[in-house]
Amino acid sequence: MRGRRRPGGRAVGALGILGLLVVSGVYVLPPTSAAPTNSVGKFSAIKHIVLVLMENHAFDNYFGTYCQVMGPYCPDAANGIPAGTCLPINLTNASQGCIRPYNFTKANLTTRSPPHTWNVSHIDYNNGSMNGFYQGEKTGSVPFGTYNGSVLPVYWDMAQEFGLSDNFYSSTLTNSLPNHWYIVAGTTPAIIHKGILADFSTRQKHVYLDEANVTPTIEQELVNKSSVSWKYYDWSLLPYSTAINNFGAEAAGSAYNIWNPFAGKNQSYALTSHFVPVPHFFQDVKGANFPALSWVIPEPNFSDHPMANLTRGENLVSSVVNAVAQSRNWNSTAIFVTWDDFGGFYDHVAPPQIDGYGLSFRVPFLVISPWTPAGQVDHTTLSFDSVLHFEEWRFGLGCLTSRDCNATLPSAFFNFSIHRSPISFPSALSAAYPYVAHSPANGYIEDSVDFAPTWTGNISDTD
Repeated sequence: MRGRRRPGGRAVGALGILGLLVVSGVYVLPPTSAAPTNSVGKFSAIKHIVLVLMENHAFDNYFGTYCQVMGPYCPDAANGIPAGTCLPINLTNASQGCIRPYNFTKANLTTRSPPHTWNVSHIDYNNGSMNGFYQGEKTGSVPFGTYNGSVLPVYWDMAQEFGLSDNFYSSTLTNSLPNHWYIVAGTTPAIIHKGILADFSTRQKHVYLDEANVTPTIEQELVNKSSVSWKYYDWSLLPYSTAINNFGAEAAGSAYNIWNPFAGKNQSYALTSHFVPVPHFFQDVKGANFPALSWVIPEPNFSDHPMANLTRGENLVSSVVNAVAQSRNWNSTAIFVTWDDFGGFYDHVAPPQIDGYGLSFRVPFLVISPWTPAGQVDHTTLSFDSVLHFEEWRFGLGCLTSRDCNATLPSAFFNFSIHRSPISFPSALSAAYPYVAHSPANGYIEDSVDFAPTWTGNISDTD
């Protein structure tokens, strides 16, 4: 089991119920259209989809200065931070001046975690003006730092060699758990639409479980309507009776874990072979039993979540990509890498508003596959709902809500008239941008990073 923080003990007054009641008020948008029924055609070449879900960084925070103009390493230009951007320190008193986005250095590979709750996010958003970050975040200059290729060479190298979206949004304007729900359900239980589960009472947390159990997810589609293989690489599920009495929202093994919505559903506990620790991915990818659909959810020290050192996250992503590249499955796999929410970091693009909960701010979205042209920057409006829709469409599943049913597919990243050879990315400590080719025969990242559980702290995702 992963080493996420555990609570000090069982909460007083725990209900301890195993059979949970259906509670009214679950917010599930009705489907307004079916998933496409036409043949997937050339997309049938994609036999495996891997989604790597990192943590808490806005697009401008990672790629705000990436390929702003076309050039030798930039066949497409990205929508980064506009020249002259300066955010007001006080929204009602311009005389107090403004703060400009600035370059982070390697000294900023570890930062504090800016707030990113529902209330703070809406101050940042400021009705679409995207200028309330200083007042909303109240953490000084940290939200305005942006990384470049000298500090995050692995991510920039992946964008250079494959595809990047500059118009991709997380699903709801708050923190992790609701966004993780949208990734697998196209909605979220009503009680956590504003992402405050960690502050709830024991009884309210059990209401969350009631609602989770009646919120349809892709899990039901996979189990009840298909033979598609899948695994959620995160941590092994504990017995359900243990999980619902493990109240730590950041604890592996808790039904309330803020990075694993499936842990809140009692059905998952009859499907334990599908829930395994992240290191299992590196064994599974080598063989014929590699799942058609994989979610890779790094533990906090390797997830890019502040205050984790970002070199660890880059190394995790590099290892996942290299493992696929060096396997028999490269020729049939599409890898998506994204971040679950903006983490309190500045982004200048106002997100489209499609309902009362989102979309949220832009987050990076990398696409790596044999069919993705080098250096592609796609400007299509996409979101987490688009990834869910793509999974459903490719594997012939139903769709769940109006969000995923109607979301644009990320199909522009795939040109099946080409077939790219695998590329091996070095570790963050030896990588450089622009990318310098490394032979896949070099093996995994050079630093022999240990992905065993190491987390012992509190990441304060609910700040």
